[in-house]
Amino acid sequence: MKKTSERPPTRDGQSVDRIQRELRSRIARGLLLPGEQLRQEELALQLGVSRSPLREAFNILSAQGLLSHRSNQGYFVARRAPEELFQLHLMLKVLETELLNTITWPTKEKLSELRSLNRKMKALIDAENWDEILLLNRQFHFEIFGLSQHMLILREVERLWSIAEIYILNRHSLPESRRRSVAEHEKIIGTLVARDIKACVLAHDIHRTSVL
Repeated sequence: MKKTSERPPTRDGQSVDRIQRELRSRIARGLLLPGEQLRQEELALQLGVSRSPLREAFNILSAQGLLSHRSNQGYFVARRAPEELFQLHLMLKVLETELLNTITWPTKEKLSELRSLNRKMKALIDAENWDEILLLNRQFHFEIFGLSQHMLILREVERLWSIAEIYILNRHSLPESRRRSVAEHEKIIGTLVARDIKACVLAHDIHRTSVL
């Protein structure tokens, strides 16, 4: 009887979101390399899921540009040229600036929520398992972007962030980088408290440059 160290797929935890997060983390940490083929059977065993949610996660990540699909071959980790990263940074700068210029000022409750998110990030700075910072970071920024009524632009920024998050996670790989990110968030909150839109846009520009 063949022995294996892998556990069989179970119904428990068959979450497409969880699979996406795990695959994003593996790509960001270099456990899955650009151009590498994703083997469904092997990953299903490793993650303890069936192929159905795994394929759904593949389709979502492919639509977001993190994976590429080749007919009769399967899914591969997408390759990104430096020029593509430059374009991604440029598009985010333009669209995020438009959102920031059209926000309504946050309430005291919203400011309290932003501070709470940043405190949670701060608590993970020196943690061994710090991946949750990526989700907290995204929530922090989209709580601010969501203060704008430009929903079409917001949805496009969400799509671009889905591509950029792998690079953002890479930039957070060191505690010093995570500490800097939390400090920059504090400055962003300060500009919102002061209701200084120019300072807010500048603080975001500085922050974007340091994490992307």
